[in-house]
Amino acid sequence: MKRIIINALVDIGCLITFIPSLVSGFVVYLVFPEGGGRGSSWTLFLEIAKNQWVTMHNYTSLVFAALLIIHLILHWIFFRNIKKCFNPKGKQECETT
Repeated sequence: MKRIIINALVDIGCLITFIPSLVSGFVVYLVFPEGGGRGSSWTLFLEIAKNQWVTMHNYTSLVFAALLIIHLILHWIFFRNIKKCFNPKGKQECETT
C-alpha cells in the first residue's frame, strides 16, 4: 500500500475518533454532575447513561491516541528535518522532503 494512502487512512481515523471523544468529553464535563453519589451513574442524557458516556469517551480517546502515535511515526522524517524548513538556505531541501 502506498505511503500516502496509509497517511490518509490514519488521518481519517484520527478525525473519526476525535469527534466522538470531543463530544463525549463535553457531555461528561458539562452535563453530568461532579462526583459520585447514589445512582449518579444512571443519570441520562440523550437516553444514554453517564457510565456509557464515560466508557465511550475512554475508548475513543485511547484509539485516537494510538492513531496519533502512528501519525507521528509516519511523519518522523519530516519532524527530524523540520529545522531545514526554517533555515533560508535549506528551503530547497525542505520542499523536496
